[in-house]
Amino acid sequence: MSIRTTTIAFVLSLLALLCAGFSSSELNDYRSGLDKLGVGDFQGALIDFSKAIEIDPEEPQSYYYRGLAKAKSGDFQGSISDYDKAIELDADKVDSYGSRGIAKARSGDVNGAILDFNKAIEINPKDGNAQFNHGISMEISGDMKSACIDWEKAVDLGYAQAVKFFSKNCQ
Repeated sequence: MSIRTTTIAFVLSLLALLCAGFSSSELNDYRSGLDKLGVGDFQGALIDFSKAIEIDPEEPQSYYYRGLAKAKSGDFQGSISDYDKAIELDADKVDSYGSRGIAKARSGDVNGAILDFNKAIEINPKDGNAQFNHGISMEISGDMKSACIDWEKAVDLGYAQAVKFFSKNCQ
């Protein structure tokens, strides 16, 4: 086999791997949704991710990102439903638990948020973001001692935003 044939075969294999699980129209809607989410067009992103879900209702990423679009639009209950579905389809995705935890906290379910951050930390103990948000939830619940422990762990994990909270509240 020539180098050119090998290179073409490699590129085609790589493309197939990158697009695995997505049909071409779903991939277009998904990419369009990501683009719209990135520029703050949350309603447009919602529409695109909903189209991607219609095409493949078993793809957890589409639910996750539609949940983000809903949360950014202020629809925390709707985002929680989408994160629930993303978790049902992929129970090991840390981001789904973390985002659902934030949405729960924003909608007043602090205990539910704490449980979601616990799960995110269980899946990835080195996730400084989850540790930080767990600390925020502990602060909201009135447990400053636990909040400070969480923020210190987040600082140790390199999560820069935690430095300010730890310095301001825990020394």
